[in-house]
Amino acid sequence: MLNRLLSAVKQSVHQPTTFLEAGPTGPLGIDSAFYIERPPVEAFAYAETARPGSLLRIKAPQKMGKSSLLMRVMAQAEQQGAQTGKIDFLQAETSCFASLDTLLRWFCRLTARQLGIAPDLDDWWDEEIGSKVSCTIYFENHLLQKIDAPLVLVINEVNRVFEYEEVAGDFLSLLRFWHEQAQRSPLWQNLRLVLAYCTEV
Repeated sequence: MLNRLLSAVKQSVHQPTTFLEAGPTGPLGIDSAFYIERPPVEAFAYAETARPGSLLRIKAPQKMGKSSLLMRVMAQAEQQGAQTGKIDFLQAETSCFASLDTLLRWFCRLTARQLGIAPDLDDWWDEEIGSKVSCTIYFENHLLQKIDAPLVLVINEVNRVFEYEEVAGDFLSLLRFWHEQAQRSPLWQNLRLVLAYCTEV
């Protein structure tokens, strides 16, 4: 009996031990084995962001893989030669939502930095014509003019904007206006918007 026990111990020492990898707790990297594709979701998202002037909405409950999908959408867009930028409203401090002007200046400045372009906001901002027009002129004549490829701009956690009714309507209607501009402007066709938000809101 003792000999059999010693023999079993020796065998277990020389056999490789199998460890289970801990499950993921956040967004899954591009090469993660845990990511499960959900056809035709990925294919549709890739095709939509390749379409000039597109606006793609990704909505799902929390912790359902939106951020992991966004990473893949951006990677695919870059493979297709587009530039990408990501604005995540989780980064925005509460003070950013104090007014539409404050929000749009934050949005423009962060987008410019994502693209490696000097913000130079004061050169384009005109209080007399309003924040929405100033923001549109800034994108049209400063950002989109300085890039030589389509821009896939991912806007994550848009649901945070919904919490501030005084700015939400104007901000969302501005994005809608940009999307409509692409119907008649080749320059605006280079902007492809991806909005991600939670269905709980």
